[in-house]
Amino acid sequence: MLRRAEATDRAPWLEGAAPRRRVARQRRSAHVVMRDGVRLAVDVHLPADRPGEALPTILRQTRYFRGVDFREPFGRLPIEFLLDHASDTRSRFLAQGYAWVDVCVRGSGASFGRRPCPWSPDEIADGREIVDWIVAQPWCNGRVGTTGVSYDGTTSEFLVVNAHPAVAAACPRFALFDVYTDVAFPGGIHLAWFTEAWSAFNRALDEGALDRAFAMMLQVQVRALLAQPYADHPAIRAILGLAESPRAVPFYLALVRQLARGVRPVEGDRALLRAAIEAHRDNFDVHHGALAVQCRDDAGISDVYPDATIDSFSPHAHAEALRQSGTPIYGLSGWLDAAYQNGAIKRFRAVDTAGSRLTIGPWDHGGLGHVSPYSAVKRAAFDQDAELIRFFDHHLRDRHVDDPPVRYFTMGEEAWKSADVWPPPGTQEQVWYLGPERCLQPTAPLRAGADDYRVDRDLGTGRSSRWDTLLGLLPPVRHTGRESLGKRMLVYRSRPLAAPLEVTGHPVAHLDVTVDRPAAHVFVYLEEETASGEVHYITEGQLDGEHRAIDGVPPYPMVGPHHSFRRADRRPVVEGAPMALAIELLPISYRLAAGSRLRLAIAGADADHFAPLTVAPTFHLRWGGASTSHLVLPVQPSRR
Repeated sequence: MLRRAEATDRAPWLEGAAPRRRVARQRRSAHVVMRDGVRLAVDVHLPADRPGEALPTILRQTRYFRGVDFREPFGRLPIEFLLDHASDTRSRFLAQGYAWVDVCVRGSGASFGRRPCPWSPDEIADGREIVDWIVAQPWCNGRVGTTGVSYDGTTSEFLVVNAHPAVAAACPRFALFDVYTDVAFPGGIHLAWFTEAWSAFNRALDEGALDRAFAMMLQVQVRALLAQPYADHPAIRAILGLAESPRAVPFYLALVRQLARGVRPVEGDRALLRAAIEAHRDNFDVHHGALAVQCRDDAGISDVYPDATIDSFSPHAHAEALRQSGTPIYGLSGWLDAAYQNGAIKRFRAVDTAGSRLTIGPWDHGGLGHVSPYSAVKRAAFDQDAELIRFFDHHLRDRHVDDPPVRYFTMGEEAWKSADVWPPPGTQEQVWYLGPERCLQPTAPLRAGADDYRVDRDLGTGRSSRWDTLLGLLPPVRHTGRESLGKRMLVYRSRPLAAPLEVTGHPVAHLDVTVDRPAAHVFVYLEEETASGEVHYITEGQLDGEHRAIDGVPPYPMVGPHHSFRRADRRPVVEGAPMALAIELLPISYRLAAGSRLRLAIAGADADHFAPLTVAPTFHLRWGGASTSHLVLPVQPSRR
């Protein structure tokens, strides 16, 4: 059996990759004027050891500042990484002979313009003009790649929509594909905690208040630290409690102010920077826009585009343009990267241009944390930068790399695997039935029955979850306290497994439910209960009962059941009327050990993250007989 101390996500195919090294660089900034006169702030980074050489170029278009204006003497110290998450990757590419370009997208940072919504048509079109400008420079050899994490990853995908002939490859990392299901409304339920927190963070950035933005982030980190095992110590909990309190905010503000002023001005012109920030005054508020939405096709999300829906700025709506571009796209994500691993899978299946790839590891958002419960080391060892360089070397430098299209990591087994397609070949469906005495069993129950569960509206999943990682947790995702949470949920357990069970793919829970109120949010959690009694979170899914109708025409290739989330397909939740709910859980690759039990936990709220119902219904969950209550697991044959 694999010992925890031996577990690692280090990639064997990256052994011998170019070592990390620093290289002297030249940095210059400019405003590039767009077709409508809006000026975008651009930083060009060139390796100083390649003067006069035309280089392949990596473009990152960011909503989070292209660079930070550090105060002296901090600007002379190697601390850029503290406030610039792209700094290490940029340095690695420069050392390998690439040029690197950072752009503050329209309406952000030191760029002018207004943001009417994320990834607006003008913002997408700006990408093409930026590439035109890049390839006209003497330091560019005419070949451009694009990458980024989260929002920046989506800008890299939208750059491909322009079909610019110079854009040879894209790698959207830890990025969404379908805005509605991947982040704003998973299962049709508003992820209100995130849209509100992200809006506040963006508002601070748009006002040039780097100190306020990072004070928010620091408090998010502290809340996550409180979920770590060492926080059980009274002294540590007391210190972290003080750090989380509002009284700590002035300290955080002062700390960031000592380090940096804010976004780096173009060519040091602070007056021009103030004018750019003033132009951001009326930027779109994501949370306000989300409050106007219930269904995928609801209009009114943006005052500038009154007919726009949430799909208007969603990459999946441009899948045909992505395919037609022929550009290889590499989706990189983690199993607990909110719902973005599902976005990466959907992108890979929907676009599938030649050379496209998919890698999903045991990571949270950004890939810094190793989230497998079977790993003693919680810092990711995977060399993400080396992997990026291999991909771009292949497509921008013609250095052929013979990689499989799909790589994924199986947690519990702690092993990397590869495939030509997703789901992997050999996947089989295994059915587990809900039954008497709240059991999960491999055969249908011999009698019919039901269990009642009164929804706990205050139930939450903690502040170190897969959803919290969207704001960049430094301690990795840790779903703690599952044993005690289970006492507040409806839990079904299997007998101890006679052999290991590898779940790889998209589990689906089919529940036959009646409620005593005209509303129902259903949250489903797949868990492993080890032989020693520990409960490990595996994955989850959720569904608003009003969106239970199954649509046979999905907008992109689906693995599990497809709910359209369109207004015409909504079905009222009627008190006492049976509902058949098909709830897709987020994809996973996880190996349960022999002797462990499989658990399915059911709740009616996640108060820490999702918008609550105004009522607390009682679920009447039927099993056996004509009931459809069962769990379908995608399993891989046992490897002995």
